[in-house]
Amino acid sequence: MRTRSIVLLAGLLAGTPALAQVQPGNPNAANESLARQGEMRSLQQGQTSQSNATRMEIQRNELTRPAPSAAPAIVVPKR
Repeated sequence: MRTRSIVLLAGLLAGTPALAQVQPGNPNAANESLARQGEMRSLQQGQTSQSNATRMEIQRNELTRPAPSAAPAIVVPKR
């Protein structure tokens, strides 16, 4: 039972993204991998924030846009 849980735990740890990118023999590989992941997460967060700000600006402009004015009424003189 204990061996089974150890094998299961080892399988779960091997599947995590940080450990999957680690190069054996490089003692700094785990730190470098985590740093790369942090940089990618930061870039994604920045892009998401920028996209959300642009979307909000578009929505705000749509809400403040004046309604189209009605065409002038055509008055036909009586004969």
